[in-house]
Amino acid sequence: MKGAEAVVLETEFLGRKMLKKERRKKGYRIKELDKRIREGRTRREARLLHKAKKGGVSCPVVYEVGKDYIVMSRMGGKKPEENGEEMEKAGKLLAKLHSAGILHGDFTPYNLLVEKGELHAIDFGLGSFSRKTEGRADDMLTMLRAIKSGEAFIAGYREFPEAEQVIKKVGEIENRARYR
Repeated sequence: MKGAEAVVLETEFLGRKMLKKERRKKGYRIKELDKRIREGRTRREARLLHKAKKGGVSCPVVYEVGKDYIVMSRMGGKKPEENGEEMEKAGKLLAKLHSAGILHGDFTPYNLLVEKGELHAIDFGLGSFSRKTEGRADDMLTMLRAIKSGEAFIAGYREFPEAEQVIKKVGEIENRARYR
């Protein structure tokens, strides 16, 4: 699978099927800058996955980190349905990420997988470490714009102790966008 930032390949590691996410060189960037960007993003994503896992989020386990690649466990499942139960779980999952000080950066149904009733988060490539309300609101807004109805998602997110501040900030961001 090829994305804008990386290529994800199936591989074998320690006798088990895994995924290898490789950040490829960008020919349009200055070589030294490109190297620093790829290495920094790779290290950051590995740290985000590790901290998310420690925070109780179901996400890939990191087995190896190279300068521009991560070997991680495969997550099975399918994209979640936009029903109340699965969107509420998505809200709870985002609450766990935010409680751990993690912003996903691209929190949409396409970066979630459901398997046997459990919701998994994937692709932390645009993520960061932050406890800023604005960043948390951006994560919420990304999901709310990607789904038809956000009621169940918001209900699940309310498990986050600072949820009301974040929800208020979502409204402020939406209002700023309306009057541009």
